[in-house]
Amino acid sequence: MNTFLRSLKQSTTWKIAIRETERLSTRRTLLLLMTVLPIALSFLLAFIYKNEVVTDIPMAVVDQDRSELSRLLTRSVDATRSMKVVMSLSSVGEIREQMRKGTILGALYIPDGLERELKKGKQAHVVIYKGSFNLIIGNSILKDATTIVKTVSAGVLMNKFRKAGMTEDQALALANPIRLDSNNLFNPNYNYESYFVPCLIAAMFQMLILVTSVLLISSEHHDGTLRSLLDLADGNTAAILIGKSLPHLAIHAATTLFILGIIFPLFGIPVHGSLLLLLGYVLFANAAVFFLGFLISSLVHNQLFATEIAVFITTPAVLFSGYTFPIEAMPVPHGIFAQLLPFTSFFAGFIKIYEMGDSVWMLGPEIAVTSCILAVSVAGSLFVLRRVASHASHALPEGGIDEATI
Repeated sequence: MNTFLRSLKQSTTWKIAIRETERLSTRRTLLLLMTVLPIALSFLLAFIYKNEVVTDIPMAVVDQDRSELSRLLTRSVDATRSMKVVMSLSSVGEIREQMRKGTILGALYIPDGLERELKKGKQAHVVIYKGSFNLIIGNSILKDATTIVKTVSAGVLMNKFRKAGMTEDQALALANPIRLDSNNLFNPNYNYESYFVPCLIAAMFQMLILVTSVLLISSEHHDGTLRSLLDLADGNTAAILIGKSLPHLAIHAATTLFILGIIFPLFGIPVHGSLLLLLGYVLFANAAVFFLGFLISSLVHNQLFATEIAVFITTPAVLFSGYTFPIEAMPVPHGIFAQLLPFTSFFAGFIKIYEMGDSVWMLGPEIAVTSCILAVSVAGSLFVLRRVASHASHALPEGGIDEATI
């Protein structure tokens, strides 16, 4: 064991890893991006959605009927968890005015003669106004308002049928001849903390990994320290790749453990699949993104330009991932571009484990894509580093390599 430790400490890879650790210790901004920022953003996102569902959406009611039935509808809206009646208005114009002011986000319009028409056996209607500029709020209002109207309508019909001498079961069968039962297989309570937070945290973390990893080799060019790195490696480009990566991957792994092991349980975010499998999959995907950044850093010597490329890749990550809008509904060129992004396959696999509770055998496509990204990034990085070392062996000026040498 002692012999192994001595040989490890004398190895080129170990020396480069120690050198990279020392460089990291002097770059506080980079360390903050790798540790403090992802943890802080994780807490922030979890706090934003800690209420889990949308509640108390401010609603108005325009009651032109002023009947017992209209008052029942008003009480039913106010009794829901998602909506709260905050004012009574007298016209549609006032609804639009108050919605523009932001006082309300929806309204129920009950026309005159609602109860009278129903008593005559005629069809009547109410109108729900919803602010669809926010899809979450608009869909919540529509879903609960539809449930209320259907329930009240069925109640009116049942009461009418019972008065005609029918039993309650007969009245129910006529009032609701076809009953629709819904079974939400995943996220049945429409819990936004369970749905949004985990994937947003994972996406944010991978974005930060890519942005920080593009500085690995480009910073050597910028600081004029590339020659000392190559001298220390003595032509072993694999030692450069592994040695510079180990401290970063270790920090990212520790941050991942903190997020999954501390933040998720702290906010009651459930993992429906294997936590160990989720951890392994996230670490694997993080490595693929990290080495993609390493490849960019090897190819692009300018730190600013390398960072701009990373931002260009990460900016559309969530939009093109299929998480907020299905890839199948995108135009073909956009769908192809989405599949080229590493985050797309990651999101699909993450949801399979986290939300659906799938096993590793269901992750074949996602693991295959991530493996390809990882393999191409590692092979490409080694190829570029070998070219750098080859040029350096002929003539490497003090202070770094001229960008024209590659």
